[in-house]
Amino acid sequence: MPSLALFTKSSFIKPVGAALLALVMAGCAQQKPAGYYDTPHDSTESDALNQAQGRTSARAPSQIQLDFGNTQETRKPQATQDQATETATIKARALIEAKTFLGTVPCLVPNSSCSATRVTLTLAPGGEWRSRTVMLDNTDAKNNTAEQGCWSVIGTKPLRILLQLKNETVKANLTFVNDNVLRVNTFNEIQPALDYHLTRQQDLDPIDELASQPALQCG
Repeated sequence: MPSLALFTKSSFIKPVGAALLALVMAGCAQQKPAGYYDTPHDSTESDALNQAQGRTSARAPSQIQLDFGNTQETRKPQATQDQATETATIKARALIEAKTFLGTVPCLVPNSSCSATRVTLTLAPGGEWRSRTVMLDNTDAKNNTAEQGCWSVIGTKPLRILLQLKNETVKANLTFVNDNVLRVNTFNEIQPALDYHLTRQQDLDPIDELASQPALQCG
């Protein structure tokens, strides 16, 4: 049977040891910074971004940025392409083949005794035009004027074209009322006070006066 002194000593040492162990652990806990165990958790959005881009703050440059800030810029090429397609479609419908138009244009110079003219205009799909102008008060062939140049689209709703001579002088500005009727907006850079039209003819007139002239390269 152990003595009373040995039992008392053993009973004293156990509480002291437990107290010392608690002090050591408390000291270690005080050495850790505040929030040491409060590690942040990624949100659902950050998890998705990290998986798609990698867990780094640097992002590889992108040729196309899909955000709201440049939506208009990213759509601009598509809008330009759509406009070009629309223009080509309208041109193809109105000028899918060569057409000849005929009409009378009055003297557009104020206070002048110049003659009204009969204008024959032939448009080719490639962009070239040829015309014959005949003075109605003197129909002698030697007074006829034959000209050629390039036409270009300047509007689509409705379709409008500009006729230019080889030296880029503007001859006429015309609007397609429909595929077979042209309205004269300006002629020799003068706007008529009334509406004048050129109507499509059944037969094509190649304007033979210019047969010896080389074809123009109209882009």
